[in-house]
Amino acid sequence: MKNKIFLLICFGFAIHAFAGGSRTSSFEFLRTDFNPRTSGSGNAFTTMRADVSGIFVNPAGMAYSENRQFSFNYTSYLLDINGGIAAYSQPLEGFGIFSAAVTYMNYGSFNETDENGNETGSSFTPADFALTLGWADRFEKNFSYGVNVKYIHSSIQDYNASAVALDLGMIWEVPFQNDLFIAFSLLNAGSNVEYYTNIKEELPLSTRLGFSKKLEHLPLEIAVSLTDMNMAESFADIFSQFSVGGEFRLSQSLRLRLGYDNRLHSDLKRTVDESQFGGVSGGLGILIKNYRVDYSYSNYNLLGNIHRFGISGSIE
Repeated sequence: MKNKIFLLICFGFAIHAFAGGSRTSSFEFLRTDFNPRTSGSGNAFTTMRADVSGIFVNPAGMAYSENRQFSFNYTSYLLDINGGIAAYSQPLEGFGIFSAAVTYMNYGSFNETDENGNETGSSFTPADFALTLGWADRFEKNFSYGVNVKYIHSSIQDYNASAVALDLGMIWEVPFQNDLFIAFSLLNAGSNVEYYTNIKEELPLSTRLGFSKKLEHLPLEIAVSLTDMNMAESFADIFSQFSVGGEFRLSQSLRLRLGYDNRLHSDLKRTVDESQFGGVSGGLGILIKNYRVDYSYSNYNLLGNIHRFGISGSIE
């Protein structure tokens, strides 16, 4: 019964999401990928599994986890902006996998000015954070699902805003084809509970659809995703919002990742004339016993580059 209820909720939210979305919203930091593993692959792995950092892409992936996990990720963003996540997951027999995470973004220091543009001698630091509680489980053998509940807060000097939101996700492991996964996720479906002003703002709602396949004769898993489909201006435009990436298993302890995000490339091309490599990303992972160290690099062309670092592990 609980599985049917979950599917009905997902269907209802999906209809709402595809009714349309805005390219601008409050709490834009929720669109940021702080995970070096997913970002190094072009943010293409909607099917990310058994990685607690992946709950921000698709909460259903944690249904594949068998042990307790932790993850700490740091992102050196553009200008003086930085952010990161800390996450932990815990399997509970008979109840699925529960997870908790904190996300933050710091925008650096700003000098305060009066209405005439004169500096007052004071400064302030805008910041955002989100608290996430997640749950994932399996429905039959080849189908997993998950949900996140978020509390989101943003502050700019003496002004504050907050919101609550849900993430929903599903992963289908195709039974007639080995190592083929198809996934759907809906992220940041919710509403403000406190506003900077009296004007209601939308959250950065996002719908994703993707698949991944582990190749039989190569140590490679490739992934393709359609991202932010709800923001497409037309049905045909949905297919231009794709990302593609892969994770190579070079050895028992080394992973290499490459990716390309066409939607990001197109957005950069609209704002920066020379953006041949905008949207290209890469990274690597080093496994040491039960721990993994990750790094990723994302090219934003003339705007700069983004570096992400992470350490994660499992606790048996």
